[in-house]
Amino acid sequence: MNLFGTDGIRGTYGSTLTDGTAFLLGKSLALLSDCPIVVVARDTRKSGGALFSALARGVYSGGGNVINLGVLPTNSVGHFVRKLGGDYGVMITASHNPPNDNGLKVFDRYGVKMCSSKQAVISRMMNSLKDEQDLTEKVFEPVFYDIENIYSEDVLKTVNVRVDKLKVALDCCYGASFKVAPLIFAKAGALVTAFCNKGDGEKVNVDCGATHPEFLADKMKNGKYHLGFAFDGDADRLCVFEGTQCVPNNRVFYAYAKYLKETGRLCKSKVCGTTLTNGGVEAALNKIGIELARSDVGDINVFNRMVKDGLNFGGEESGHYLLCDFATSADAIVNALFLCKIYKEKGSILRYTSECVDVPYSVSNIALTESNCRLSNPNCLAATADRVSSLYPNCRVVLRKSGTENKVRAYLEGDQSEEAMKLVVATFAQDLSGKK
Repeated sequence: MNLFGTDGIRGTYGSTLTDGTAFLLGKSLALLSDCPIVVVARDTRKSGGALFSALARGVYSGGGNVINLGVLPTNSVGHFVRKLGGDYGVMITASHNPPNDNGLKVFDRYGVKMCSSKQAVISRMMNSLKDEQDLTEKVFEPVFYDIENIYSEDVLKTVNVRVDKLKVALDCCYGASFKVAPLIFAKAGALVTAFCNKGDGEKVNVDCGATHPEFLADKMKNGKYHLGFAFDGDADRLCVFEGTQCVPNNRVFYAYAKYLKETGRLCKSKVCGTTLTNGGVEAALNKIGIELARSDVGDINVFNRMVKDGLNFGGEESGHYLLCDFATSADAIVNALFLCKIYKEKGSILRYTSECVDVPYSVSNIALTESNCRLSNPNCLAATADRVSSLYPNCRVVLRKSGTENKVRAYLEGDQSEEAMKLVVATFAQDLSGKK
């Protein structure tokens, strides 16, 4: 059984994700190589410490060693795997999920998230070791000294941007960015106001952060900030404000692509989106000579398509952007800094991207229950999509089972998308007997 979802192993702590899961992952990684070094970071969730201890115990029991980065964003794991010569990396986080969830994102020696074939190997090994857990001892591995300053300097050197006197508001959502994001922006010269900048794992993503933009929207109302950035729990997802207005994620994506094209830095005049990238974005990109490739949802799928096509920029509508000249995974802090560079050079992001207009679309996240879960298998999803497409031929229909939550994600695009979405929702509202 493959234990990995769209982005690592994820679940509710103590139920579908346990210390035993972390131990087995650690031991499996250690047994895959000879005396490997595993670089580990985490977000602020209460369960993070116990999961780290169990993971480290697993690594040590398999003959490996651990480097503890403490609380840092997800991309720091890939960065320090490369910088420190590690063999593997693990980020302990459930990203944008609620505080009671947690997860394990795994990186290879190149600082890239594990591909599906390697995930399958690790899953098989974890399943074979399930009766060999040893959680009797705790591990208190010290945090790598001065790691926040080291990472801050590395990010600033990589992105190479000054944002002197730019007034910036940051919503750190009590997550992995709570220390390092204000530090990086201050070092870059910004006048920083940080909100939710405490390490409180019980509040991470709760009514704040990238998935709750209304929090930062309220803070931006006074109009004293040029730009505002909201991060999620592990700081790989970004939400952007300019003044009092939220910049739609599709226009943020377009801004990066347009700027890279104009400055001669876009490889092959091509970028990678996903099946959920709006058709309006594609049309706007085509008008300025940029081709859009599409991958399945998930930043590892975006990354793999970018590698295949030799591209240096891609992203998802969710707010994950891959600027691969700077990072091997989505880093919301890096992405925010680079957007500041665009703002300083081009002016208003909203004006700069005004030609990027979305095609009408409708989105729904449909909860799965015992009565409708059978409809989430690939064949049923394809059949439902075909049925909707036959009735609404001008709609583009994307139905997929979430890899991070027990839901089906429905995305419909076109003039009749709202009407078509009613049919999709009604389909999942029926129980197995066909009754509503």
